[in-house]
Amino acid sequence: MRIAVPVLAALLATGTPVVPHLALGNTATDAAHPAPDGAALYFSRCAVCHDHPSDRIPPKVFISTARTAEDVIDTLTSGVMRQQAEGLTTEEISALAVYLTGKQPAPRATATANLCGSSASVRVDASDWRNWGHDLANTRFQPRGGFTAAEVPKLTLRWTFAYPGRAAFGQPAAIGGLVLSGGTAGRVFALDAQSGCTYWSYDAGALVRTGIVVGEIADAAGKERKRPVAWFGDDKANLHAIDVRTGARIWTVRLDEHPLARLIGTPQLHAGILYAPVSSLEEVAAADPKYACCSFRGSLVALDAASGKVLWRSYTVRTAAKPFATAAGQKLLGPAGGSIFSAPTLDVARGLIYLGTGDSYTNVPTDSANAVLALRIATGARAWTHQVLKSDAWIMLCNGKAVGNCPSPLGPDFDFSSSPVLVTLAGEKQVLIAGAKSGIVYGLDPQAGGKLLWQRALAKGTSHGAILWGLTSDGTRAYIPTSEYDQQAHRGPGALVALDPASGAVLWRTPTPDTPCAWGPNNCSHALIAAIATIPGVVMAGAMDGRMRAYDASDGKIVWEFDTGQSFDTVNGVRAHGGAIDYGGAVIAHGMLFVNSGSMRQPGNLLLAFAPATH
Repeated sequence: MRIAVPVLAALLATGTPVVPHLALGNTATDAAHPAPDGAALYFSRCAVCHDHPSDRIPPKVFISTARTAEDVIDTLTSGVMRQQAEGLTTEEISALAVYLTGKQPAPRATATANLCGSSASVRVDASDWRNWGHDLANTRFQPRGGFTAAEVPKLTLRWTFAYPGRAAFGQPAAIGGLVLSGGTAGRVFALDAQSGCTYWSYDAGALVRTGIVVGEIADAAGKERKRPVAWFGDDKANLHAIDVRTGARIWTVRLDEHPLARLIGTPQLHAGILYAPVSSLEEVAAADPKYACCSFRGSLVALDAASGKVLWRSYTVRTAAKPFATAAGQKLLGPAGGSIFSAPTLDVARGLIYLGTGDSYTNVPTDSANAVLALRIATGARAWTHQVLKSDAWIMLCNGKAVGNCPSPLGPDFDFSSSPVLVTLAGEKQVLIAGAKSGIVYGLDPQAGGKLLWQRALAKGTSHGAILWGLTSDGTRAYIPTSEYDQQAHRGPGALVALDPASGAVLWRTPTPDTPCAWGPNNCSHALIAAIATIPGVVMAGAMDGRMRAYDASDGKIVWEFDTGQSFDTVNGVRAHGGAIDYGGAVIAHGMLFVNSGSMRQPGNLLLAFAPATH
């Protein structure tokens, strides 16, 4: 499906690549084939939007100063703007990138650089970090991380790995002596945890934005044997299963046939069944008035982990879209929306799955957008719904006027983008904690149909996420990363906040220090957007300024920090740099800390591995 030029232009800074990076030739040509004119290409294809930016469209000067030639090439060849570049040769794309940035593309690491000298030895045990939230409750709490709070100030960098793309999406998984992680170029790598050498890489054929979940299934050779398997989703809505020992594909299943469906939330695994959330880009595509808006519905899909067979599907929006006309005469479809951007939370004792949902795409009422939902594990049937915002219909580039596909009134785009966290309190009482882009944290009673126990506003709401990718809890406190990131200014503060999970009372609040960014003052934000994690006594939080920080869990004092936004010589043979820490959080396992550095908001393509100097 083609997306209009203005829509694609709006995504240059925020779009996500979905096919492997294409190797680009140099621009040297002979007299019969003159070099492409990058300036002419820009004025014919890009200037209409980037010379007159609005909303999320980045101005040309921002691209020129804050983006690299690789960024532009990836966006046009393997990103959401690849349709805009349809018909362009690799030389023309390269010329356009050089014109915009004034820089030549830098060399990149290959998938076969720094191969390990032996096959992978996989040991699955209780100390691993094998899914998004570390456990089924998505607490992101690691009680057996392999180092103590006292050793955190002694963390030192052991190695860095450069992804062959322009950003670092997803989140690593750490299994024994292996680290599994993927980057923008659509490749998932198996690396040695101690040295960073590459055992294998897998070409998914599309960007892998989800985290990776690892488990064991019966080996085809016999039911008594188990083989470790990794599952993850891509930006074409495909779910992949691969053998962790070899990187060989076991199966791939497309979870939704909608042309704009994608997988962002990480699947959850329990008792041989995968629970995979589905989202879409339809609220972006619908900015084109020629697009038939809107028909996508978010869903959770249960599959047999061994075979990929779909067992059930539960839609967030209860009814399929139907034609309707607005008061202004727009002919649209609805209801639609309710994407699921985060990993589901499993409450095995109650037989329930908890989900957070995104906004609506039209003004047709639905009780399932901007909500926390509870589904039956066995069937996917809805158990209860707690909606926090009824009228939040949002389409990119709209301003509240009923033109094209634009909803009126326009909602604030206050999704639930992070997983609900099931916290067990003293006395075994539980509370379900969910944070929204509105900046509000909700405490719900899972025993009473999601009844509201408390709510707390922690930051000014924003469509970019005052609370975005993931909170954490050690059972004593809940820790919330907050952001007041301004997309137009490319700046904004952040703070880490500790709450009493029983009452929602604020226990402490630590603003992110106003320290310089390694890449300079442009796009230097101190917001906390990425998911965070805890070990006993310490909270690990990465910021948009590229710094990874450790906080004392009792009072919020910063006890360690490291600037990941610098340039590094990587184990796979290139010099690369980090960027903003966004989306996936820190992973702690077997005495090591693994951090992705780099974002579409501030590029970087690194995986960094740390361990205490005493280890």
